[in-house]
Amino acid sequence: MEDVQGKRVTIRDIAKRLGVSPATVSTALTGRRNGVFVSEETRRRVWEVACGMGYSLEQLRARTPKLQQVALFCTSYHWSLVFMGAIMDFANSLSKRGGRVLLQVENDREKEVTLIHELHRRREVDGFILLGSRNNPNELPDPEIPYVVIGEVPEKVNAWQVCGDNEGGGRIVGEHLWRLGHRKVGVFLMQSNLLPSLKRLKGLRNVWERNGAQLLEEWVLRLQTEEEGELSEKLPKFIFDGDKLKFTALFCYNDRVAGTAIRCLNRLGVCVPEEISVVGFDNEPYSEFFHPPLTTVEQPFSQLVSLAVQLLEERLASPPTPPKKVILPCRLIIRSSTTYAAKNGA
Repeated sequence: MEDVQGKRVTIRDIAKRLGVSPATVSTALTGRRNGVFVSEETRRRVWEVACGMGYSLEQLRARTPKLQQVALFCTSYHWSLVFMGAIMDFANSLSKRGGRVLLQVENDREKEVTLIHELHRRREVDGFILLGSRNNPNELPDPEIPYVVIGEVPEKVNAWQVCGDNEGGGRIVGEHLWRLGHRKVGVFLMQSNLLPSLKRLKGLRNVWERNGAQLLEEWVLRLQTEEEGELSEKLPKFIFDGDKLKFTALFCYNDRVAGTAIRCLNRLGVCVPEEISVVGFDNEPYSEFFHPPLTTVEQPFSQLVSLAVQLLEERLASPPTPPKKVILPCRLIIRSSTTYAAKNGA
């Protein structure tokens, strides 16, 4: 680590050049807190000056940052049993190295962002993991705050992000149903979580378009909640044309909605899957115990959490780089809730 005059360049030299403390430089270069937090702009300046002065960064790149205090935010709607298992594994791992996870359940996105800014201002955590899609830019913290989203974000927003392949998940559902002879499929979207909903619909619709068919907008039911009362009220008008079923299959936003749909169909005297097939999304542990067991799409929840942690460590320790987005493939789990389209169906 020598400058052009042969003198060894130290963190103190960089701090003197920038007019900041050595602790600030160390934090910017290593991701270790050292009792201080630095802004994204300061981190960028430190790395630029360090490189310009000839400070060797190879050792720093090889070192794993000491991520200890992590705040994880989610809403009650994302309280997935699979996600929670992955989060507990991460929390236990962090605890073994002296760290901790602060879990915050907040359904009000505005309050959530305010709390994130406050925790960052008070320097109480190293970084944040935001579980679940953020459908609007105002649901995300300031870019200088170190966070990773597990889920979708608006396309024009630059954010560190990992997510399952929602469009690909919709596509494999479409391919499965098309092979079974289904041509009219009703789709339940979640209006409160529109980005993943629309991507799943896009994947499904692409299968129809590839086969020279159309999946009509009138085949899409937009739900405001996952409550059984709303679906129970809207389902009869959506699926019946007189006394005849409009659809031979239903593709539901998630497994909870699929389970509710099956119960409502049973009350209406509609047999699953003999008269109408049902597909969910997420592969929650309880989905295989539905009657009938649910065909669904499995998201790689454990890998998503692990990858989010890795990206957060990279976000804290690496030279300032453009935000990274990683999409992991989903897998179709075929069970008894889907079968060949009924010959007397829609």
